[in-house]
Amino acid sequence: MPTTSSFTANLSHDGHTYTKKDGLVGGLYTYGVIQPERKIRHADEGCVWDAVVIGAGYTGLVAARDLVKAGKKTLLVEARDRVGGRTWSAEVDGTTYEMGGTWVSHAHGRLFAEMQRYGIKDDVSMTRTKDGGCSYFTLDTGSGSRKLTLEESGEMTSRAWKIFVDIDGNSGRDICPLPYSLLGNSRVSHAQVQEVDKLTCRDRLDQIKDRLSADEMALMESLVPHMAGGTVEKVGFLEILRSQSLQGFSPDTFEELWTLYKVREGQSALARRIFDDAVHMGLQYAFKTPVKSIIDKAGVVSVVTAEGRVHAGRRVVNTIPLAVLPTIHFDPPLSPLRREAIGVGHLNYLTKIHAEAEGDLRGLRGCTWPGDFLYVYGDGFCAGGQSTRITSFAGDNRGVLDPLKEPERLEAALQRFHPM
Repeated sequence: MPTTSSFTANLSHDGHTYTKKDGLVGGLYTYGVIQPERKIRHADEGCVWDAVVIGAGYTGLVAARDLVKAGKKTLLVEARDRVGGRTWSAEVDGTTYEMGGTWVSHAHGRLFAEMQRYGIKDDVSMTRTKDGGCSYFTLDTGSGSRKLTLEESGEMTSRAWKIFVDIDGNSGRDICPLPYSLLGNSRVSHAQVQEVDKLTCRDRLDQIKDRLSADEMALMESLVPHMAGGTVEKVGFLEILRSQSLQGFSPDTFEELWTLYKVREGQSALARRIFDDAVHMGLQYAFKTPVKSIIDKAGVVSVVTAEGRVHAGRRVVNTIPLAVLPTIHFDPPLSPLRREAIGVGHLNYLTKIHAEAEGDLRGLRGCTWPGDFLYVYGDGFCAGGQSTRITSFAGDNRGVLDPLKEPERLEAALQRFHPM
């Protein structure tokens, strides 16, 4: 259902909507758009800042806020027209849609701390609706399509997951007892962890393939990209063990931790609270300002924008996403290890698609593998209570399905889960 907010949604260049009537339309309204897009006091033009923060995602926002709180003259530079980076929410006809990172819980320690700080830790909504319509799980794999009860699908997934993570005979506890100290701690040697760290999720699935049914294998092959954004061939198995550790070494808490609770007003409302707090304390900023180069010379770091402006700082906090780093010139060059990581590139190519479906589909869940979509969730009523918000996820579909070029295929993909 729609929620009221103290923020005003303005049009961003990001995101798209598609209808048969209007086709593909670019731009979505969001609380994250900042107007005016630039706020630098005339007296500070050309100054040497104590710190320049590049990027207005959560990391950059928190860094900028904490710097100005500590009394540092700080400039925030962001390429987009909004805050939030890859975690943002859009407002469409009174309904909030999470366009990036969606669910929150206490397992997201730093994010939850921000929710506490701004008084919204209890202001959450839930994806699952008790007694929602179409309360079943569509499983469409190589063995055919059928409907399972939510209990049946949960039991199947739980059994496969327990086999998947039980590499040490103790549900992952012996390898990953402390999820935030992965590569060595007082309870496990670095050598033990290193052996597991060599495994991809495909390697692990190959080890247990004789113990899983075809459907169970399909569930694991689809769940990994749903969780990590990359294919089983690219995602490290140790990251899966970290998730297992964070959820208390039991799949029983999976939904409560990872796919249930959302910020009621949307992620962009939280990002705005952080940003507005920082501005109140003196943060200055420039949006729609992509960076071209970062030059560190004689104790001053120069951030050169695509327009040719230079913002100099004694320190620079760089939160530029990995996928964008290859477009930035660094002088001196980044370390060999960082350049190697840039060469490997981003592994997360998860695609997120929302749909509005007529009627009550709030209880719908499903998995198709292989398929254009991995998972769908009935995600509550849209504004007005006559249609359902469907949240769906696709894996790495590069070269297979481009939603911006073939949006009409999305409807056919959703039909595999339920007639819509």
